[in-house]
Amino acid sequence: MKTALATKTPRSFLAHTAALLAVVILSCAPSAHADTYSISIDTSTLPSGDQFEYFLDLQFNPGQLPGTQLAYADASVPTCCINYGFSLTGDVSDGFGGGPTDISFDNQTPYNDAFGSIYLPSAGVPITFTVGLSGPAVDSPNGTSLSGSTFAISLFDDNMAPILTANPDGFLGLLNLNTNGTVTTQTFLDATGGPSAITITDLTPPPAVPEPNTLVLLATGLTGTLSLVRRRVRS
Repeated sequence: MKTALATKTPRSFLAHTAALLAVVILSCAPSAHADTYSISIDTSTLPSGDQFEYFLDLQFNPGQLPGTQLAYADASVPTCCINYGFSLTGDVSDGFGGGPTDISFDNQTPYNDAFGSIYLPSAGVPITFTVGLSGPAVDSPNGTSLSGSTFAISLFDDNMAPILTANPDGFLGLLNLNTNGTVTTQTFLDATGGPSAITITDLTPPPAVPEPNTLVLLATGLTGTLSLVRRRVRS
């Protein structure tokens, strides 16, 4: 008498095997993630106290539209230093309405900006926050984008003049999201030509790599499955 397994046709058996292999492959595929960066602005040369107002400007802009793949940027800004919140332009939202202090951008309009009033509570307190870049342009670059996007950080005094940077456009630092999904960071000398006032630190963990033993087990299992398929087809 044939067993229940033996009554399966080769085509049915192959279908079940293909489904099993799909589950294995999907379990090994990378999941969506965010590239996360820590930002610290050295304010030791600036007067402190709530009588001195400064303005933090954050932008996340595409290089070209249409032609830039969708991406998101999320910035958590320091709650200690915010005076009146942020004014928003473009594809930007914030969580100040009783929620977390977080500003979210996407890059599908030409100009996306958050401009906020801040103060320094005491001398030398750095302005620190994190920025996360995510979305299809990070996880699955399409290979056809005409340009990437840039997250830009600037600081202004109460006369709206850029400070702490010698960059002619007023930028302290940039996170450039490239068309291949990588990120290139840039910092600029301070206003006197000295060391940069901004530090950008990559907090993104390296991608997980399967252990050698896991790869051996996977290869052994696939080899055994393919051998069984060949035997079933011949029978």
